[in-house]
Amino acid sequence: MLLIKNTINEHVSSDVTNEFESVILSDENVIPATISKNAYKVAFFVFRVARKFGVSTILKTKKYYLKNPIEDSKHLFTVMMGLDENKYKEFGFTTNHCRSIYLFDAWPKDYDKIIHFVEKYKINFAFITARKSAEELNKRTNKTTFFWIPEGIKKDEYKHKPYAEKNIDVLAIGRKYDLYHNQIKKDLEKSNIKYLYEIEKGEIIFPTREEFVDGLADAKISICIPSNITHPERSGNVETMTIRYLQSILSKCLIVGHAPAEMIDLFGYNPVIEIDYRNPTGQIINILNNYESYIPFVEKNYASVIEKHTWEHRWNQIKNIYSNYQIR
Repeated sequence: MLLIKNTINEHVSSDVTNEFESVILSDENVIPATISKNAYKVAFFVFRVARKFGVSTILKTKKYYLKNPIEDSKHLFTVMMGLDENKYKEFGFTTNHCRSIYLFDAWPKDYDKIIHFVEKYKINFAFITARKSAEELNKRTNKTTFFWIPEGIKKDEYKHKPYAEKNIDVLAIGRKYDLYHNQIKKDLEKSNIKYLYEIEKGEIIFPTREEFVDGLADAKISICIPSNITHPERSGNVETMTIRYLQSILSKCLIVGHAPAEMIDLFGYNPVIEIDYRNPTGQIINILNNYESYIPFVEKNYASVIEKHTWEHRWNQIKNIYSNYQIR
């Protein structure tokens, strides 16, 4: 299998795609896809000429390879944080081998674009991080098969500190849920509780990767709320578990917020302390005053992620799908 790595466009979450790519490349049956500059120039020229005449240069995958996708040595696989045609423009022109993508951020507003992309590049297998999106996309085409494979995490990329040494009481990384934030901000500050959050939209609390990892390790409580609640204009009605939940758990933070239904199904229980909107500040103060009683719960979440929710587990799930795939 060939892994197409991102060499052109960097994304704010490229560290997440890099984590998964590094795990995939640790598989002895996977190597990075490479193409010479001259071959790329020729392929791109052919592509542009063909497009002018309305002809597709993307070959349909042979049934022989679809019968054995896990054994296809030229199976193209790529990890995408949003659609990135640059990854396929180099490699997708002439191959008649299997093609797969693992796609983050498949939101309803982008469904039409996703369908256009997978049909244009004749993608055989599309692995989607949100369960509802995978279900909806499967209804829109019979040319690509969509599978739900949740986000995972690379355990060695994160750390945790002894609970007594954590010096951030409450941490909210990234987009805030303004309704909740405005309810707790003043009262937490009056109670001398250290609450770190994005002061201005787009501001990065921890500028470097190292500071980010250290900051999470320092936090007692991490606020995690799915983006369909915080930013419905972006995520629509898709409630999904993002890597922030897993990052918080591996850093041994107690999560306060809301657990997506798919996350509860994955864990077999709710790993999140759901917000008490009737008394949000009192809830946090009570948790901090009795933090030791929550430590077994934090440890249970940590053990669950190590056991079931790393990128190694996600890659094994994908390989199992290939092994058991039946041509429709």
